[in-house]
Amino acid sequence: MKPITSFFLFSLTLSLSLSLLASVANADTNLIDKVCARTHNKNSCVAVFESNPDSKQADLKQLGIIALTLASSKATETSQYIKTLLLNKTLDPVIDQALSDCSDQYLDAIQQLGDASSDSLEDGTKDVRTSVKAAIAAAQSCENGFEESSGREILLSRNAIFRQLCNNVLVIHKLLEEK
Repeated sequence: MKPITSFFLFSLTLSLSLSLLASVANADTNLIDKVCARTHNKNSCVAVFESNPDSKQADLKQLGIIALTLASSKATETSQYIKTLLLNKTLDPVIDQALSDCSDQYLDAIQQLGDASSDSLEDGTKDVRTSVKAAIAAAQSCENGFEESSGREILLSRNAIFRQLCNNVLVIHKLLEEK
C-alpha cells in the first residue's frame, strides 16, 4: 500500500474513532444532564454522578442502581455517625433521645433502601419509589425529632444530602416508568 493511502486510511480510522468516542461521552453527559435537570438541585446531582466513574458510561437503569448505592452509603454513614454521637454520655437527655430515635429511623431507611435495591434488580420501579419515599420519610422523622431541642443542626446537613441522593433515585425511576 502506498504511504499516502496508508496515511489516509489511518487518518480516517482515527477520525471515526474520535467521533464515536465523542458521541458516546456526549450521550453519557446528556443522560446525567437529563436526569439532573428534573431534580431539585441540578448542580449537586451532576456533581454526585460526575464524581462516580461508573456513571459516565451507565444507561438509565445502571444510573438508578448507582444512585441507590450512593443513597444507601450515605444512610449507613449517617447511622454510624449517630452511633458515635450516642457514645457521648454528657448529651442533653432530649438530644440523646432524639439521636436514639434517629438511629432507629436510619436503620429503617437502610432497610428500605435495601428493599429498593432488590426491587430495582427485579424491575419493580414502583416498589423502588415506594421504598425510597419511606426512607426519605424516616430521615424527615429523624429531623423532626429535634424540633423541640437545640440539637437540630447536628444532622441537618447529613439529612439534606441523604434526601437529595434519594430524590435522584426517585427521578431516575420516574424516568424509567415513562419509558
